[in-house]
Amino acid sequence: MKQNYELSYIISSQISEEASQEISRKINDFIQEKQGIVSESQLPKKIALGYPIRKEVFAWFQTTYFSLDSLNLSDLEKNLKEEKNILRYLVLKTRPMRIRSVRAPKKPLEKLKSQKVELGEIEKKLDEILKQD
Repeated sequence: MKQNYELSYIISSQISEEASQEISRKINDFIQEKQGIVSESQLPKKIALGYPIRKEVFAWFQTTYFSLDSLNLSDLEKNLKEEKNILRYLVLKTRPMRIRSVRAPKKPLEKLKSQKVELGEIEKKLDEILKQD
């Protein structure tokens, strides 16, 4: 059964931007080989790390959203571990996105504002209601 996932990973900054994009393409191709669907994949961005990872303070950050059969997820993780330029990765299971219908605009409140009720009328109605009990 296909599940929706979010894959975030950090690629070593010692390689070029083109090489980081190539790693990203390889991972997306692997997902598609396993009959997965890549719904969104952003280009890698160079970021400053909060703390050094393997003595690196900068890295390429990549996020990919995809659907994949849960049985093939372990193969993907094995592929990520084998890639020596990936410093860290995280796979999260996500909920499917629901497309909500556009609501009609609310009716203006002008009609309610234009009708002012006198205090005497309110008291009469309250008396009628209380007399019925």
